[in-house]
Amino acid sequence: MMMLSCKTFFYGLEPTFTMGMSEKEFVEKNKPELVLATEEGNKVYRTFNQLTNYKFFYFKSEKLVRFEKGTYPEDYKFNRLL
Repeated sequence: MMMLSCKTFFYGLEPTFTMGMSEKEFVEKNKPELVLATEEGNKVYRTFNQLTNYKFFYFKSEKLVRFEKGTYPEDYKFNRLL
C-alpha cells in the first residue's frame, strides 16, 4: 500500500494572482520562491508547474507589476527587471 500526502496531489497547481495584488497576498496564496531582491525593494518570485514550466512574478513597491513565463529556472535573469 502506498500513502501520499495531499501536497503530492496539489504540487504544481497554477499560481493564483491578479496584476496589482499585494506581495503579501501573493506569497500567502502561492508559496513561491524568492529568487531576487534589489536594494530598491523590487522582488522577483518564481513558481514551477510541470506542464507550464516556470512563471516569474515581478513586484515593485510590494505590488505585482508583471509576470512572465520561462523554460529554465534562471530565465528571469535575462529579462529587464522593472
